[in-house]
Amino acid sequence: EYTQGQVRRLRLGAQVQYYRPQGPHWLFFASTAADVVRHTDPADELLLGGDNGLRGYPLRYQSGQQRALFTVEERFFTDIYLWRLFRIGGAAFFDAGRAWGGANPNTDNPGWLRNAGFGLRIVSARAAFSNVLHVDVAFPLDRTPGIKGVQFLVKTKASF
Repeated sequence: EYTQGQVRRLRLGAQVQYYRPQGPHWLFFASTAADVVRHTDPADELLLGGDNGLRGYPLRYQSGQQRALFTVEERFFTDIYLWRLFRIGGAAFFDAGRAWGGANPNTDNPGWLRNAGFGLRIVSARAAFSNVLHVDVAFPLDRTPGIKGVQFLVKTKASF
């Protein structure tokens, strides 16, 4: 946002994704993303945790003006077609990331965080928008005493 000759808000981000089929039912996926914000309100800071990446940590666990996230997944697709309504698949994943800088840093665990886990993917074959239900179980690898050892996450996304 550029107003009256000054930058009021700035957001810059980049993401690279890699897909590698490994057979008729398996797919390797890797993603790297980085974001930077400047001149923003604290409510506009970048977040990590829960559905913002780092599935093994609570929602909005880290925030900052810079964020980096790396994800690898091994995805599998089954021939299960429940009631001719739902297709079933799954994924095993590893995430690593960090958010830093800004007005509200996480002082309990400010460094790089990692988690691993697995999840179920359910696609409604009859829905107009083909949303995918993600049911994930994630285990934080760098947890502090206040963080649960297992995180459950349920969300919908437009992709696997």
